[in-house]
Amino acid sequence: MLAAERIRKEEEGRTQNKKSSRGLTRRPLWIIVSYQNNRMRDALTLDPDSDGGLLAVFSFKEEAEAFLSLFEDDQRSNWRSRQTTAGELVSILLGPCAGVRGVALDPLPLFSRAMLRLVSVNRERFVQELLEEHKGARGELVPA
Repeated sequence: MLAAERIRKEEEGRTQNKKSSRGLTRRPLWIIVSYQNNRMRDALTLDPDSDGGLLAVFSFKEEAEAFLSLFEDDQRSNWRSRQTTAGELVSILLGPCAGVRGVALDPLPLFSRAMLRLVSVNRERFVQELLEEHKGARGELVPA
């Protein structure tokens, strides 16, 4: 095997391992939503005054609940943490939350704009990453 071909195959293997280690589509994600008449009315966005804000997405229910626990009692009654799938998250980001500029991944309950920049990703890039993870080796969509 030529050295160049061996290096190319090693690079391909590293790229595959890197992609599979991300795992956003392989585990549940959590968002905070408000309900009205048993229907999702709104998803929690952070810093909504600056170009659409950021959709808060959490890796664990406990993180979403800790964030929610800091709401005032009268505000908390309208909001719930909710498990979501990558596919549903794409639908939310392309539908009701199409106006957000990005996604805040596991934001801390006491956040600042500077901190949000460190944990946020552009909405289009996040959606692209979720969709890429659904693709199989030949570019076909595969079940999560």
